[in-house]
Amino acid sequence: MGARDAGLPTLGGALKVLLPSRAFAVLLALFASGCVQQAVLENDVRSAQWKARTLTTAADIALAHAALSAQLVELEALYQRDPGDARVLGLLDRGYRLMAEGFVELRRLEALSAGDAARAEQELTLRTDAESRARYYRTKLGAIAEERETINLTRDFAEAEAACARHERAAYEARLNVILATPESTPEQRLERAISRKLAAAWLMPNVALRCKF
Repeated sequence: MGARDAGLPTLGGALKVLLPSRAFAVLLALFASGCVQQAVLENDVRSAQWKARTLTTAADIALAHAALSAQLVELEALYQRDPGDARVLGLLDRGYRLMAEGFVELRRLEALSAGDAARAEQELTLRTDAESRARYYRTKLGAIAEERETINLTRDFAEAEAACARHERAAYEARLNVILATPESTPEQRLERAISRKLAAAWLMPNVALRCKF
């Protein structure tokens, strides 16, 4: 004899309470899961920001290059998790610009100084790729990008570049010597200043300065 035969509802008693409770528990679990995922993402983004700030204080260029390469991989993964996070976009923009204008350009100049034109061309291709990636993320930032902190490497060498274009050796070397002698004013400038000094020394190498036709 079933519940229907006994005059009882098929779903009755405790089941009337149990089913809504179970549905509520499922919704609560889904909500909690979403909150946990968001909290984990937020923690990962803040960790990435901390790593980026720490990197700016590095003095060892080789170690900094390895650290930045690892950071960019992590940031690309964070971008996949939340493509709209302006903090991640800003870190990717700045990281790829630092890679292009600093580390890759330094390797390119070292190749030129050594007379290795083929390797210099390879490094130029890598720099172009890094600049393209930075430009992509900067475009996604939109108007916010204009308010972001800029990298000083290109600006540091603008005067020397202009002197090179005018074929003025004295002005070219004078500006590069200023860069070589300029210390960082804060710990956060340490890495950029270290890279700038290495770049300035490379610009003074005969095979690199050949392009200026002094």
